[in-house]
Amino acid sequence: MTNTALNVIERTNLPDLDEFGLMMRDYRMHLRARGLADGTVRQRLNHIYSLHAHFPNVLAVTTTDLEGHLSQRRHTLKPETRRSIRNSWQRFYAWAHKTGLIDVNPAADLEPVRLPRTMARIADDTLVLRGLETASLPEKAMVLLGRLAALRLSEITTLHTDDREGDVLRILGKGEHVRMVPINDELLDVLERLEHLQGDGYYFRGRWNGSMHPQAVNKIITRVTSCNPHSLRHAAATAAYEGTHDLRAVQEMLGHSSLATTERYLHVRADQIRAAAQATSLGLHAKPTTAIERTFLP
Repeated sequence: MTNTALNVIERTNLPDLDEFGLMMRDYRMHLRARGLADGTVRQRLNHIYSLHAHFPNVLAVTTTDLEGHLSQRRHTLKPETRRSIRNSWQRFYAWAHKTGLIDVNPAADLEPVRLPRTMARIADDTLVLRGLETASLPEKAMVLLGRLAALRLSEITTLHTDDREGDVLRILGKGEHVRMVPINDELLDVLERLEHLQGDGYYFRGRWNGSMHPQAVNKIITRVTSCNPHSLRHAAATAAYEGTHDLRAVQEMLGHSSLATTERYLHVRADQIRAAAQATSLGLHAKPTTAIERTFLP
């Protein structure tokens, strides 16, 4: 729990802090027992802490309360964020219902948050290469894990030396899914040098034994490349597809459960769209090539 979350809880409902805190401790244990990644656990908990700031008794909220709260934030939060919040609520209240804390699950029938179709945000490789010229070894590793291995920010942050077996990374991604990600020689060289420098453990270490906080890694990557970490993942997906034209392989690399999700990650250049349009030609403006064609075609 962050200090900010603690302060919010203390201001809003001090008498219920112990009861709420115990419940959240149990829920945290439940999430960890499911094998969720650290970043996912942190996100799930933070969404409930935020809800508690608005509804001190989170076990008494109704479906209408949740719908109204999410609707009020539609102009301040991106659809992806609102969908993530909805998913966190559904998991929390499903757990609360299953454990007997509530009789009715208020999040069970929440409408899905629809994501608009938008062009993929993709990192500019010119900026990435320029930033790598002056980056430190750990900074290079952070950037290349996003740009070459297409890892998510949370996956970069929590990557451990035990997760590497030769040129393959074992990644625990969203929804407890484990995927094996082969890495190329450029990234392998950087990781091996970082291991030699630091020894075993997290590649990116915080002040107290654990891994660095995702926000800190996000700031470093953005400062070095002028691109956010997720745009590096989009760039990696696009480069992988352009190099192989194998959508299923790219899907496995990214750890997506749906091909449709992978397709949204692929950036289509303007010249590719123009080439696609030209490919539909019927040849109406083709020059006649035979004497008969030159005689009879207008």
